[in-house]
Amino acid sequence: MFDYKKKPPTFNKQTALWEPSPETEEPPYGPWGSFLRGGPTPFLVRVLKPTEYDQAVFKYMAQTSCSRAEAQGNMDAFFNNAADWAYQKSEEARGRPKVDYTQLKLKDAVLVISWAVFVTPFLARCAYLIAATDAGWEITVDDIFNF
Repeated sequence: MFDYKKKPPTFNKQTALWEPSPETEEPPYGPWGSFLRGGPTPFLVRVLKPTEYDQAVFKYMAQTSCSRAEAQGNMDAFFNNAADWAYQKSEEARGRPKVDYTQLKLKDAVLVISWAVFVTPFLARCAYLIAATDAGWEITVDDIFNF
């Protein structure tokens, strides 16, 4: 996205791992930043598989000569929806405008938080009532909100 002049990460053939260069920046944001930008999947990848996440970021940095912030944003978008991310990259290669995945957009953050706080628990409650009660598929709104 921007001209990046620092030395990119390198691949160590002995360990089969990407290693950051001494010039590589610290992560610009933590797992919660990934959650707000890309949703629960990038957050879970960062928390449960931090080495794999960092390897993906370092590899992307090396292949595209971009900053760590840009690489993290792209990997968050990739882990959230790989097909859409790949489509966007193919469109960018054809001359379409480049998407800045580093920016935290208020609308996206509000949607992610809304899903996390309201929609997912509601759907989980419905699934529980359908699977674990005698009402089955005939649950009512009263059943859902009657704790």
